[in-house]
Amino acid sequence: MHSGIEDFIRRFTKRLSPAERAYREARWRLATTGTEEAQNELVRAGLAYTELFADTGEFERVRGWYGEREDIRDPALRRQVEILYRMFAGNQGAREVLEHVEELEAKANAIYSNHRSVLRGREVGENEIREILRLSGDPELRREAWEASKTVGREVEPVVRQLARLRNELAREQGYENHYERSLDLQEIDGGRLRSIMAELERSTEEPFRKFKEGLDAELEERFGVEAVHPWLLSDPFFQEPPEQPDLDVDRYFRGKSLEDLTARTYGSMGLEVRDVMQKSDLYERPNKDQHAFCTVIGREHPYDVRVLANVRPDSYWMNTMLHEFGHAVYDKYIDPSLPYLLRTVAHTSSTEAIALMMGALADDEGWLREIAGVPREELAADAPKLDLRRRADRLVFTRWALVMFHFEQVLYENPDRDDLNRVWWDLVERLQLVERPPERDEPDWAAKIHIATAPVYYHNYVLGDLTAAQLRAYLEREVAGGPFFLSEDAGDHLKEAFFAPGARESWDATVVRATGEELDPAHFVRSLG
Repeated sequence: MHSGIEDFIRRFTKRLSPAERAYREARWRLATTGTEEAQNELVRAGLAYTELFADTGEFERVRGWYGEREDIRDPALRRQVEILYRMFAGNQGAREVLEHVEELEAKANAIYSNHRSVLRGREVGENEIREILRLSGDPELRREAWEASKTVGREVEPVVRQLARLRNELAREQGYENHYERSLDLQEIDGGRLRSIMAELERSTEEPFRKFKEGLDAELEERFGVEAVHPWLLSDPFFQEPPEQPDLDVDRYFRGKSLEDLTARTYGSMGLEVRDVMQKSDLYERPNKDQHAFCTVIGREHPYDVRVLANVRPDSYWMNTMLHEFGHAVYDKYIDPSLPYLLRTVAHTSSTEAIALMMGALADDEGWLREIAGVPREELAADAPKLDLRRRADRLVFTRWALVMFHFEQVLYENPDRDDLNRVWWDLVERLQLVERPPERDEPDWAAKIHIATAPVYYHNYVLGDLTAAQLRAYLEREVAGGPFFLSEDAGDHLKEAFFAPGARESWDATVVRATGEELDPAHFVRSLG
């Protein structure tokens, strides 16, 4: 049996390799140009990719091997069968439905890439909206900017709803209740365990978040001279991060500095080289370019073609983002090229998010600011208590925001046609983020969040990533580096050997055990909240 499996995988990956490369290259081209031609190219490449899995006879063979996988003694071969089965299962369904999904996903990507908010008669990008919400003292300008940031939701909402319907149709063909449940299964996530983790995080963060939000509201009411804190008085369109503290200007640490250089220096201090990735990347904003940030690897052939897209400005937000995205990049870059083709990828989405989140969090870490960013010790001494509060607030605020996404997507996929999704969204925002909805607002603000359309059922991976990052950093600094992990080549070596190089050889939870010596324990993260 084993020789038949190995022969099938060998022949299949010869077809898979060029299709994967073409699809990822097309996605990169759309993100960097936003043209209709690039959108059409992405659809063609996506259809060619899904067509690889169309042969029902091949799927039945793979499903049979998967059902008998415990009889496969070679763990690497068994793991390849598990991955191959999930790839096939994730691309099953009526061809016309799969084609429609590809077209709509490309359309959604193009809308988010090309949309520009209109503020006081002129087009503005996300960076400018974000800057107004972070820094402006004019409540009316903030309100207009916040409302402008949501207008993409109205444009893309019909596409998102139709995508949800079609994804559900594909899921039900395979016997799942909906796309949400199917996605968890294909991501190797136990739904019951995930819901238990999220419920525990909701309970453990509820009281500290309530106290934080009460104090924040009092500060904002005084700062803006208002009696109620509306969402536009917060520093982020979705309240993913806490507002700027008036007496803590973290952006000043990065003015006049090269974020590329600081990123390279950070990874270099751990023995991880990223300048070669930077040379292939697209890091600065321009018209018709995707306004977000992501990392991708074009194919799985070595040397790996790893790229980062960003829209860098010299501020703390983009410092965090650069460190985050290049965390994904080093993971991709240091996967062992001698692994079988199907194992030359990350162990799990939550695994690569763990590295990215651990690295991004350094942007307001006192030790990193001193040792890598070169902020004078005396300047940091005055800011240290505020930075500590900011780090805790970051984790609290993001966790509560992630809970909104976690619950909302379940509702969306239970019934994409319900006419009260706008209300459901704001009910969750009010309950979990303690942000009151604007009076009489009834807009598809939920659709303005790009992940819901183009990276569905993803946000729990950020949460699992945060939990893993807290546990991993504690292990690195206690057992490996004996101090700040970001100054230790030993820490970099451990990450390469225990986390990056093994690729997808093991599951995400086995990867956590291998890298930290214990199973995932949310207590590490909860302790980091203070």
